[in-house]
Amino acid sequence: MKFTAIAAISILSTIASGLVLPDLTTRDAPIHLEIVIKEDPLATVYHPEIAIVIKEDYPITAFPPNTLPKVSRSNGAHNVKTLLGFNLPPFPQGKKCTISFSGASSTSGSGRMQLFTTIGYPAYGNTWYYKPSTNIHKGTFQTSGTGPGTVVEDFGLTFNCPTAPTKYGWEVQPVWDDDRITWGFSSGFIITVV
Repeated sequence: MKFTAIAAISILSTIASGLVLPDLTTRDAPIHLEIVIKEDPLATVYHPEIAIVIKEDYPITAFPPNTLPKVSRSNGAHNVKTLLGFNLPPFPQGKKCTISFSGASSTSGSGRMQLFTTIGYPAYGNTWYYKPSTNIHKGTFQTSGTGPGTVVEDFGLTFNCPTAPTKYGWEVQPVWDDDRITWGFSSGFIITVV
C-alpha cells in the first residue's frame, strides 16, 4: 500500500506539472536582432534629421527643409549657410560620437566649411534673421568633392554620446571670400558611434 500511495502521488504531480508548463515560445526576436546591429560600430551612422538652408540675401525667407544642403560665399558677401539637426537615441555610457563630413557633390573656391553648435534645434521656418543662435566652433573641414572631408581644425568633433534621447543643432558656414560646397541630404555630415 505504501508503494501505491507514493506511485499515486508521483503520477498526480506529473499530471499537475504538465498542466502548468511555461510558454517557451521565442518572443521579441526582431528587437534583439535590432539591438545587436545598433551596437556594431561599423553599422552605427546617423544622418541629419533636418537640414535648413539660410541665405544672407534673403534674410526673412524660409526655404523648404531638406533641400540640397550647401554653404557659399562670393567676394566676401552673399553668404549661404545650412542648419543641421541630429536626433540621437540613448547609448550605453562610454560610447563616443564623432561628427564628420562624408563627401560633397560639388565644390569650388576654398572648399572649406566651419561647423558650430547652435543654441536650440533647427526647424522649418528658420531664416537668416530667425534661427537658433550660433554657439561654439567645433571644427573646420576641407573637401574637394571626392571622398570624405579632411579635418583642418578639431575643437571637439568627438564627444560623449548621450545616455538619453538628445537633439543636437549645428550650423555650417563657408570659409574665406570665395567658397561653394553642396552635398546630398543622405551624404555630407554624419555622426558615427564607437
